[in-house]
Amino acid sequence: MNKRNFKIVRHYIIGIICMICYFLLENSDLIPELVEYSKRGRYKGFATFFITGLFKYGLLVIGVSIILIMTFLLIRKKISKDN
Repeated sequence: MNKRNFKIVRHYIIGIICMICYFLLENSDLIPELVEYSKRGRYKGFATFFITGLFKYGLLVIGVSIILIMTFLLIRKKISKDN
């Protein structure tokens, strides 16, 4: 396997790992526990909920966008090679 193919596979794996981490965070009890723990603070857990939400949905957006961008680039290269 040449260097280009290895980079493509690596990017796909990173995208899939990001999406798996999103689904693990979505279905775990970690975030509600953190919010409950931080309710004693000044903002009643809002900051923790906001930051974990940004992190969680950031993982989803990054994972999906990596896969879509790599697929688009591969299709574009295949089309340009055929012409």
